[in-house]
Amino acid sequence: MTENLNNEHGSVLHINVPKELSALGIDGDLQRFFDAMIYKLRRNAHKGRWDEVSLDAAMKRLRAEVEELDSELGFGSVVEVLMEAADVANMALILANISLEHKNV
Repeated sequence: MTENLNNEHGSVLHINVPKELSALGIDGDLQRFFDAMIYKLRRNAHKGRWDEVSLDAAMKRLRAEVEELDSELGFGSVVEVLMEAADVANMALILANISLEHKNV
């Protein structure tokens, strides 16, 4: 791939993890997952936003991502599973935003 995934900083998100969740020790899990999501979004940034994607098309893509994740479970490396899970989450994010944008929320 020809992506330019350098370490230049963009914006910083600050996320409040409620104490009852932090007490469970999932802060690191969330950070790792968010990092994977951002990595995968960056790899696909050349595709642009989803402004022209229909809800139906986004749902089909989400289902395809779930199938890819399912095929990695038990067979792929833990990194491949993490990357496919990030793809699923990103497609769910896209689907949710398309829905919200259509409702003007």
